[in-house]
Amino acid sequence: MRIKNNYILLFLFLMLLSRVSLCQNNTDSLWNIWVDVEQEDTTRLQALFDYSDEIAKTNSDSFLILTEVGYQYALEGGLLYFQAKSLNKQAKALYRKGEYDESEKIYYKAIALARQTPDSLLVATSFQGIGTIYYARGEYETSIDYYQKSYARSSVLNDNILMGDVMNNIGIINVIQNDYEEAEKNLKKCDSLYMEGGDQRSAPLTNLAVLKARKGDVIQAMELYLKAVRINEKNGDEYSNAFAYSNIANIYFDLNDFERYEEYIKKSLEIRRKLGDKAGILNNMLNLGLGYSNKDQYEKASPILEESLALAREINDQNSEAHILVHIAFLQVKRNDTAQTIATINDALAINKKLNNQLGIALCNKAFGNYYKLKGNNSKALFYYKKALRHIKETDVEQTKDISHKIYEIYKEQNRYTEALEAFELFVTSKDSMNNLKTQQEVLHQQYKYENEKRALADSLNYASQQQIQQEKLTQSKNQRTALIIILALVTIFTVFAINRVRLTRRQKRIIEGQVGELNELNDHLEEKVIERSKKIADREEQLRYALEASNDGIWDWKVKSNQMTFSPALYTMLGYAPYEFEEKREEIQHRIHPDDLKNIGTESYLDLMLQSKEENLIKEVRLKHKNANYIWVQIKGKVVSFGTDGKASRVVGTFTDITSIKQKAQDILNAVMKTEDIERNRISKDIHDGLQQTLTVSSLNFQKVRKSMNELPTEVIETFGTAYDYLQKSITESRSVAHNLMPKTIVDFGIIKAFESLITEVDKSTDAIEFEFFHNFGEHQIENQQIKLTLYRILQEGINNIFKYSKATKVDIQLKNYEDIYMLTIEDNGVGFDARQVLKEGSGIGFKSMKNRLDAVGGFLEVESREGRGTTLLIEINKNF
Repeated sequence: MRIKNNYILLFLFLMLLSRVSLCQNNTDSLWNIWVDVEQEDTTRLQALFDYSDEIAKTNSDSFLILTEVGYQYALEGGLLYFQAKSLNKQAKALYRKGEYDESEKIYYKAIALARQTPDSLLVATSFQGIGTIYYARGEYETSIDYYQKSYARSSVLNDNILMGDVMNNIGIINVIQNDYEEAEKNLKKCDSLYMEGGDQRSAPLTNLAVLKARKGDVIQAMELYLKAVRINEKNGDEYSNAFAYSNIANIYFDLNDFERYEEYIKKSLEIRRKLGDKAGILNNMLNLGLGYSNKDQYEKASPILEESLALAREINDQNSEAHILVHIAFLQVKRNDTAQTIATINDALAINKKLNNQLGIALCNKAFGNYYKLKGNNSKALFYYKKALRHIKETDVEQTKDISHKIYEIYKEQNRYTEALEAFELFVTSKDSMNNLKTQQEVLHQQYKYENEKRALADSLNYASQQQIQQEKLTQSKNQRTALIIILALVTIFTVFAINRVRLTRRQKRIIEGQVGELNELNDHLEEKVIERSKKIADREEQLRYALEASNDGIWDWKVKSNQMTFSPALYTMLGYAPYEFEEKREEIQHRIHPDDLKNIGTESYLDLMLQSKEENLIKEVRLKHKNANYIWVQIKGKVVSFGTDGKASRVVGTFTDITSIKQKAQDILNAVMKTEDIERNRISKDIHDGLQQTLTVSSLNFQKVRKSMNELPTEVIETFGTAYDYLQKSITESRSVAHNLMPKTIVDFGIIKAFESLITEVDKSTDAIEFEFFHNFGEHQIENQQIKLTLYRILQEGINNIFKYSKATKVDIQLKNYEDIYMLTIEDNGVGFDARQVLKEGSGIGFKSMKNRLDAVGGFLEVESREGRGTTLLIEINKNF
């Protein structure tokens, strides 16, 4: 329902902002051509596209809007070529925003239109764009297929520049796939194609530099980067120079030359600030902040990371946002400033899970481990370190080394020597790999320094330098003699220590043998008592076994410190398994809990609730997955029965009770109540419509007849009659509204879409403070199930009512989607939001409870996403096969 004028105003505003940073080049003249209505349509559109290409370097949102405006203009003018060109650029803008699926669809539309025009170049560039999308997804072979399609068409057109672009992209993929020979061949071919096309560019040289750096040829890599810088300076391409400086900085970082790293990263940052390149600014600031953190310069690192986080959120770069958040958490733990650490890590973890970023998830778990280790909770720290290791093992040597060493320290502290040894072996293996890498880097660093010094001193090698070399050799010889003396002294000390150690060991052995004799004597006296107590314990265990077998409840026993679980056979039977068919671990129960119930639990494990409860007991109702893949309702009960010396729970026991039949009866009652309520609403609605409204209408007709013959009556009588007549008309209107709200007639007569549109139109008219938008993909499809239609309508009513009452929103987006198996309704506002977890946990969200009851009656699902100050989103899913 967006008004076209508002859309245009928004577009002009964004363009004004963009022009501020571009006013020093030819973009002003391009803009003037576009706004000049006297120009030809094709001339104006070409100017608009050239202008958008300049905008794209600094503002992806404005670039996207420009392409949409160009497409609409070309569509109205019937200009097929420019329609295809607009779609091509629009797809490029969507790609830059990370919307890969939508971008691919638009590229295919552009190809379809371009094939109807004589210009095959658009087809080639669109294939190149699709190849770039698959590259971003990591599907490199598919990406190369599309690049080759683009190359084939551009070679027919003899377009050396586009052919060079394609070869450059294929070369990058070759580098990623470690096919360095093919990569070097393709990148050199790219460079020659650019030269033949009369447009020397730095991209292939920059990528060749990356290749050389990977192969360990740092000197050649640096020379290529500097050559790329000279080309960029010649072409006036500051944008590419910013990339080159960043790459040079990375080489210095790898060579452990932090001063030069800082110099070049700041050079890159200065250019990107000048260009207004927010994505580039973010990249540079993030790297600089991490560099300071790596050097333990926390006071410098902290404000830079905070500024980077704000920028990442501003441009909606979720990958960078998550990366910054987890490193802020690391920094907080290092500084022992942990008030916000858990919240920070959870924010990062949520984003990484959404992006399926395994390295990011691993770093979040490592951050949790660091936090709990700092707090002295080694059990939780160990749990999170292991999770991190599972995500990162064999993919990141440095992180594997760090995490395995932390695990080793915890196991060693807990006297768990077998596990400690395994962790230590992994640490040593990773450390060796890291040491090899560091040794290689140091060699390269020394080699690079040597080459620079050799060039600088090539013309000045003389007798003085030879004399200095001889002096250095003498100094080295003295140092070697000193080192030899020190080594001999250390060997002597070690020998004396070893002899004393042997003597001490023999003395201790004699003492121990005497103590062993005494212990054997004591053991003979205690043996009878041990046998007697063992018999009593066996009798009690037998009694307990009989009690467990007679009980229908599944019984569990958790020893907290060792994390050892014991299940009764009834628990396995309850879930459809043979006794002990799965391991006695709490994770076996945890991963069988329904995902919705896991969200409500809000902790890593249901048993953690037991440890957090002040009452030292637990009663929780959840759904567990049966062996037949269905879910059964189970009531979990638990109680702390013993405590450790530190006052913390050391043993917890409890039961699992199957309450499925009870829940089913309650659901049947709820369904009956909901159905009866809707029937009663329908009856009342019909009574009002057929009874009260008819009576009021007849009364209104009679009043109208009387009104015609009232001219001779006194004025006061006429005014009184007019007031009564107005109230009668209000009564007719209000009774019609009440009847419609009780049972909307549009649902029955015209279906759910018309009912939604009618309701949204009415509320949109009732306020100027909130803008409503509605989208659906139903087409001719109709929902046949009356109960589903009514449920969706009532939830929409309740959602809009809550928005008016609480949200203070200015914009509401409503979407009703028809998918293969489900119907999905989303209601999203930009209001003040609220703490969804707290509201749902306290049960104070009466409207949400009503929605949940209705959805339970049709087997639906409700998810509420909201945070204070960030708006609210309701997600409703209903299975079509209900």
